[in-house]
Amino acid sequence: MLLSGDRIKMSILKNLTGFNSILSGLLGLVPSSSQPLENLTGFKNLLGLILIFLFYSEIQVTAQSLSGQAKITVLTCGPARPMYAMFGHTALWVNDPQNNIDEVYNFGTFDANTSHFYIKFMEGRLHYALSVVDYHSFLREYKNEKRWVIGQDLLLSNELLNDIYDSLQIANLPANRLYRYGFFKQNCSTKITDLILAFSKNVSANDSLDQPANMSYRTAIKHYLKNRPWMLFGINLLLGPFSDPEINRRQSTFLPDFLMQEIEKTGLASGPVILLDGSYQPKIQHGLTSPLVVFWIILMLLAVDVFWLKTSKSVTNGIDLAIFSLAGIFGMLFLTFWIWSEHHTLHFNFNLLWANPLLLVLPWSIPARKAKFNRVFLLLYSLLLFFFLISWSKFPQKIPMEAMPIVSILVLRAVNRVFQFRKMESTIV
Repeated sequence: MLLSGDRIKMSILKNLTGFNSILSGLLGLVPSSSQPLENLTGFKNLLGLILIFLFYSEIQVTAQSLSGQAKITVLTCGPARPMYAMFGHTALWVNDPQNNIDEVYNFGTFDANTSHFYIKFMEGRLHYALSVVDYHSFLREYKNEKRWVIGQDLLLSNELLNDIYDSLQIANLPANRLYRYGFFKQNCSTKITDLILAFSKNVSANDSLDQPANMSYRTAIKHYLKNRPWMLFGINLLLGPFSDPEINRRQSTFLPDFLMQEIEKTGLASGPVILLDGSYQPKIQHGLTSPLVVFWIILMLLAVDVFWLKTSKSVTNGIDLAIFSLAGIFGMLFLTFWIWSEHHTLHFNFNLLWANPLLLVLPWSIPARKAKFNRVFLLLYSLLLFFFLISWSKFPQKIPMEAMPIVSILVLRAVNRVFQFRKMESTIV
């Protein structure tokens, strides 16, 4: 990351091309594609230098410096019920009473009214923005949501604090506020991590953060979703093998809680101080309604249907069509994210082996009484499922245990249609 002086110089140089084009259009001296400065002659040269001087002077005036009393505090905020808030939040508070500076820089701002918001989020093309509010306004929002806020002062020299503040001011320019959001690598927490490490000049801190964190992206989020088993199950299904390699301590700071811990451990910030005590507690879901229990119960009921109940052909076909169609739809979802999403952690999903999009051919072939095709197709599919079960622990991707009864259900229904464990009232197609 560039220091503020370098960033200002780069901004000036970029604007020279614009000045050159404007002057060229007014005076007709050179084409607009000419290189800046090289063709500024005569009056154009004088006018260009005046504009550059005025531009640079404006930047110098607006680039306010922090006094020796200034502090920059990392604000870590607790989680809340909405999906966007369930992993917490991080912001930077710049407080300089001598210069009347009270600004909280928040990289987690988004517009929920953005067209196709959730589609853009899933495809990895959603833009978040930097916003700035005063400290009391920021705190008021979290007080209303009953969320705690913890502060840690950065333990850096005044010169380095000024460098960070200059960078924040540049990032807050209209042309720079937006950035493409990525849950693991570009969010409110990682932006602050990158900013602090870029200016801290603390070699030992950087070396320490390169050490393994003894977790993966997948296991890091598990703690936050322990009381939301269905959401955890859904996220685990969507995440592919790229979410399972071990990450280092710096990468773990994509979660605000881990950033709070690491900046204290490395000596970059003071110990945490409670600025706002929150009372929010996630609702605990009963274990009997967890996905694992529900799917095992469904498996046992379907086993009873296959081996003991006298189910009619039409009912059996309806059950099979529902199960295979749902698995095929999930497969199309996994395949779509693999091809379409820019979130690389959703790519190469091994759950495609059981949630196979080809299953969507069965809603046509079963009603059409394609008996031979159905048996051959389902025999091959059964072999694939057996391979999946045998190789469960050997995949580079961690498959959630909740998928075990689902795969077992698919095996049961597929093998039953191939070998017909029990004769039904009507002949199976």
